[in-house]
Amino acid sequence: MKTRKDFLDSLDKAKLIVIKIGSARVSGEETKINDFLYDLVGDIRTLRDQGKEIILVSSGAIAQGKKLLVDKSGTGVLPNGKTSLAEKQAFAAMGQNKLLNLYESFFSRVNIPISQILFGRKDLNEDSSFTNLKQTFRQLLDWGILPIVNENDSVSTEELNLGDNDILSAIVASIVGADLLLILTGVDGFLEGNSKIDLFTEISKKTESLATGPSGPGTGGMFTKINAAKLLLPFGIKTGIVNGEKNHAIGQFFTNETFGTLIANDGFPHRIPTASEIQSHFFSFPTE
Repeated sequence: MKTRKDFLDSLDKAKLIVIKIGSARVSGEETKINDFLYDLVGDIRTLRDQGKEIILVSSGAIAQGKKLLVDKSGTGVLPNGKTSLAEKQAFAAMGQNKLLNLYESFFSRVNIPISQILFGRKDLNEDSSFTNLKQTFRQLLDWGILPIVNENDSVSTEELNLGDNDILSAIVASIVGADLLLILTGVDGFLEGNSKIDLFTEISKKTESLATGPSGPGTGGMFTKINAAKLLLPFGIKTGIVNGEKNHAIGQFFTNETFGTLIANDGFPHRIPTASEIQSHFFSFPTE
């Protein structure tokens, strides 16, 4: 029976890694955000110095836009009532630039240039768009530039169906043929009762039934995280779910077999799915 220790070597050899940041990691108290980003850029700098290629998928544009409106109003509160789709898209339009500026201010300290890629489901409808997107990722990585990806929330209605970018991060991992998707969240991994599960080699219906929905400012929760991992398993792409609130969470995942939850099965050969496979496989995923 496989254990986490059996995968330490293959994790160490992972060349291309997608890291997903949820809304909660880049919203809230400024001190907490800064502490998280300080650790994040340090860990990514270390991975790049080891010859690894990194892509960041980050939620948080809507949360940053809400903060801007609160600051502008001077009241410290948002308008009453449920947030409409138009309001969410407007928040995203306001907050995306602020989010990238935040990342730029930290990554520039460790000499990592960044770029922004915004896309949605429609960008994968044609083989040519899929190819162009894949080539853009490859060119940026070849130039040593860190791509930072988000759903194009200001013109899209898909964000609500992608689980706070959990599924989007799996799509990115599949497009580029990543070796590993690492999802940073606010819990220690997948919990069954009071016990954390260190390793899954498959995702059963029972596992899915135990996964919960969102508990913070995002729209995902463990349900979409565990299913993002399930979607990647047939393509031989590993997924890690770790507590991003812990110090140097990314570094710990690669060295400590009890840190976080790994979803991996070396019975599946690593391969890059086609555009049609992504459309049929990833966008048929039920989020509710």
